[in-house]
This record gives sequence, C-alpha cells and structure tokens, in this order.
Amino acid sequence: MMSVKCGNCDAYQTIVGFRKLPEKNVYTYECENEICDPNVTRTIVEVPREFDNSTKRAEELPYYSSEEEPEAPPE
Repeated sequence: MMSVKCGNCDAYQTIVGFRKLPEKNVYTYECENEICDPNVTRTIVEVPREFDNSTKRAEELPYYSSEEEPEAPPE
C-alpha cells in the first residue's frame, strides 16, 4: 500500500486513474479539494509490473475478473 501526499496543500491525494501497460502500471492521483488545480498538482506514478504487488493481490481475490463478463439476459 502506498499513500501520495500533495506538496502544495499537504493533503493526501486520491487515486483517480489506473492503466495497465505492457511493462508498467500507471496510477494517477489528484487532490480532492478547492485549493489545488489538478492540472498542476496531479501525480502520476509508474511502477514496473514485476514490482507492482498491488495488482497481483487484486487478481488473487475471488471476485476479481480481468475481463468484463457479459451480463446475463433477464429472465
């Protein structure tokens, strides 16, 4: 687990985006306040996939699905 703290307002940022790329996972964090402009204080963290244990843990959960499953038609 990792926390990202803003250097402008000193508050913790919230994850607002995640992308899986071939060699790395990319996390995007932003402040949730009226003080910071996301275009200025947005934080992007790139983690090599072989070191990123947060996605490995998520994939081990029984309800995790790496692909969207189609919804069953209503009966």
